[in-house]
Amino acid sequence: MKKKNLFIVLGAVVAVLVLGGLSSMFVNWPVDITNASGDIAKSSRFSRKQAALESNMEELLKSDPEFKNGMVAAYMVMQTRASQFGTLVEMSNEVAGEIPAFADVLKDMAEARTMVNNVCLSLMDAGNDLNAALNGEGRPELAQNTINASLAYTTLQKQNDLANRFIDTTDKYLENNEGSDRLKFVRDQWLDYQQMTAALEGDQASAAALAKKGNLLSAEKTLASMGGFKMSEQVGVLKSANLARELNVPNTIGYVIPQISNVFEVYNSVVVPTVSSTPGLQSSEQLFEQISINFINKIGEMPGFRELSNSLREGYKLEFNGEVPQLSNGASLFNGANSNGANVPQLSNEIIAGLQQNLVSQFNLAGGAETFVMNDIISVASNPAIQTSFNEVMKVSSTGGLKEVDVPALGVAIQTASIGSIPSLGNVFQQQ
Repeated sequence: MKKKNLFIVLGAVVAVLVLGGLSSMFVNWPVDITNASGDIAKSSRFSRKQAALESNMEELLKSDPEFKNGMVAAYMVMQTRASQFGTLVEMSNEVAGEIPAFADVLKDMAEARTMVNNVCLSLMDAGNDLNAALNGEGRPELAQNTINASLAYTTLQKQNDLANRFIDTTDKYLENNEGSDRLKFVRDQWLDYQQMTAALEGDQASAAALAKKGNLLSAEKTLASMGGFKMSEQVGVLKSANLARELNVPNTIGYVIPQISNVFEVYNSVVVPTVSSTPGLQSSEQLFEQISINFINKIGEMPGFRELSNSLREGYKLEFNGEVPQLSNGASLFNGANSNGANVPQLSNEIIAGLQQNLVSQFNLAGGAETFVMNDIISVASNPAIQTSFNEVMKVSSTGGLKEVDVPALGVAIQTASIGSIPSLGNVFQQQ
């Protein structure tokens, strides 16, 4: 009994250390990243004092499935939503940049872009450490990098009112103007983003208000409009739709493509083989083009995905100004890869470092939506253990139903950890 109590105490302390930072996703902590006396600095000083507990955190990842699943799910939420936010900022500027009514909200979105870049880069460091820990490697900076990333993500979440402003500005503009389907599509994507925000925060009132606003485009027009955006932007939309589908949160694309999870099983299985077989890695753009070609061709082979494949091809033309070539050796990229992307080559540290260097360079140059998709690519390619673990958590039950996820319970559990109590994650992932 004493042993058990000791483990619980250690688990509580570690949970407060790490998941306490993650809880900032769901609550409005006042965070000032420029002030050394702010919450980030305080958390950093506190976490440094807890260095001796690092090995206990790694042990929890190995021995406690609930702790591991909660960590992995939280990381996937942060990483996907940070990239989604950045992609939607780019798309918003494309569709409304010439409309005076949107000038103010687009100006504020532009100012937030650097923050999004920094959040993605911080999440990259945390993801590398979490992935290594899941593989049994020791990572002394795991707790610190996880806290840094989650607090950075919290800071970004304070910008979510930009989503509401874009939605409201669009609705008001459309009262007296026709408006393009592209504008309506981006507005609907921001609404989907906020539906996930409401679900994570357990905010039923906001969820109901968003549902009342509703989507502006039909399912057919949604898919057709998506084809009018760049390939990188379409991938960003699909990635976030996949997360919403896995967590059973309302999502426009999830309704249009009910098998959205299958799409990203293919996407994940494409990334690592393509990266490992692409010589030189001359640029992130060339790598993304190769992945795009392989992804589109593979989706085109799947029954029932012709319309999606055609949409992706249209986006490819916009992104790379050309037709998608049919690769004769494309199928070989998938040999030995199952639906979880297992049995594919593990990338060397040199390849991962090269990818990250390219991505950081593009971030610094403000290279557009493709930089956020490159962040996703690197996350998949360099962190296969995270992807595999998440797929295992969310995998289909024997009866064919999706695993039931109580998303508000996940948020509540993380908030509970932040105030010093042991979180209960056992009721978050339940089989239907």
